[in-house]
Amino acid sequence: MNKRFILTLISSPVLFTSMLSMVMMARPAHASQTIDATGTHLSCVMSPHSATPKKVCIQVSNTSPAVAKEPMQIAQVDTNNPKELEFSDAESDLAIKLFGCDCPVCINAARQLNGSAPLPV
Repeated sequence: MNKRFILTLISSPVLFTSMLSMVMMARPAHASQTIDATGTHLSCVMSPHSATPKKVCIQVSNTSPAVAKEPMQIAQVDTNNPKELEFSDAESDLAIKLFGCDCPVCINAARQLNGSAPLPV
């Protein structure tokens, strides 16, 4: 008789749900902080290659780089033979059209799209 009464209580949906919720409350779920094993995070910065102000996300390190500071050397400017980047107006216009600027990086990317060799930087 006793087993039959317990079986009747357990088979009742209302009582079964109530007992299940009591069991679940004994062990509530907790959210934990995610640990980034790589030591990097995303940082949003303004894109220097966009004509309009646009933010892009880059991945940066959480730790500061341990670089030994060397004395700064000032480069000597050769006034007789200044080096200039040699690129055509068409390459400059293409870089501006595609990327919004004609810096050496954008010009090299445009040249790469056309199958040309990159500029010596």
